[in-house]
Amino acid sequence: MRTLPLLPLFAVVVNPSSGWAQTDLALEVGASQVAPPAGVQGESARFGVGGLRFSHYTQTGSGLSASVLFGQALEQTAGGDFISGSLGGTVADPWGSHWSGALDARAFGFDVQAPFPYTAVAIEGGPSIRFRSDHVSLRVAAIAGVGDSRVELSRRLGGPVRVLASDLWRTGGSAEVMFGSGGTWLGVNGETHDTSGGRYGSGGARLLLGGSAGVAEIRVDRWETPLGTQTTGGIALALNVGGWSLRGFFGKSGPDPLTLTEPGSGSAGLLLGRSLYQRDALPAVAGNTLYEVLEDMGTRARIRLAVEAPQGTDAVHVLGDFTLWDAVAMSRQGDEWTVELEVDVGTHHFGFLVDDEWYLPDETPDVVPDEWGRLSAILIIEGESP
Repeated sequence: MRTLPLLPLFAVVVNPSSGWAQTDLALEVGASQVAPPAGVQGESARFGVGGLRFSHYTQTGSGLSASVLFGQALEQTAGGDFISGSLGGTVADPWGSHWSGALDARAFGFDVQAPFPYTAVAIEGGPSIRFRSDHVSLRVAAIAGVGDSRVELSRRLGGPVRVLASDLWRTGGSAEVMFGSGGTWLGVNGETHDTSGGRYGSGGARLLLGGSAGVAEIRVDRWETPLGTQTTGGIALALNVGGWSLRGFFGKSGPDPLTLTEPGSGSAGLLLGRSLYQRDALPAVAGNTLYEVLEDMGTRARIRLAVEAPQGTDAVHVLGDFTLWDAVAMSRQGDEWTVELEVDVGTHHFGFLVDDEWYLPDETPDVVPDEWGRLSAILIIEGESP
């Protein structure tokens, strides 16, 4: 049985689903701590960590990500130096306003030097289908993976070394349904896996809170593993502001059915990142008819949004990342519904609710799908970066 020397969150690069082609290279540094599994005597292991993270995504959400992370144990009595790497890719295909499909793949490996050398490499992936409306999100995915691990053991220092090699594999699937609107979603999930070490299964719930600067996730899961039943969960966050990023996790991470690593009784960590290179291939906005800039305020601008809604409409709201996906009421002026707002410099996504239904006019230029296939309009404010 092995606990994870680093938090799984650190090896994950989240698809920003920004709606435009984006390339980012970032340097990250931080620290993590993992406590021994419940019922096992031992000291918590603390690590200083640092590495590089790269991602590139297209307008449809397809792309790839890679990361390499180095860790150094902060105490000689617990934990050991490690290196980990991950390479992943997604091919996404929006099927319309509500349905989308994707094919995910990920290769990863890590090498831990103490208290005894342990190495694992693996590759996994599979297809997924997602349905997303204004208030419901459903995702079903299948996954399969293979790998190899090696452990070096010795009874005494300087004595003979015994190498234990294991073939790793897993097949399984997961399903999740969530309800909400804007950046707030609450749902339940479950998964099951047949593995080289036995059967794993889980059921749980999670709350997702998102905004223009990042996302926070709170989750609780109940796992059935070959070693027994255990409850995991915690708070994960990912923030991006002005070229800086902050990623962290606090709680008890779940087991990994492929590498057969087990969670500690508690784990925590933070990574602070700084973008070394970033490029956004923004779509053109020529011919936009949904908004106009009324006043340039340096790092912000006052804009007027206007839309013609179908006849018989009782209420129209606008919502976007600049409202933190909260609905803002618009006023009827003749055939149009309008509102004036102050918006930060940058590229934003938005849409309208017409009598509580998501709406974009047919003639809307520069629409892009989000990660669930729903179309959003683009708003670009040029000026001084805040």
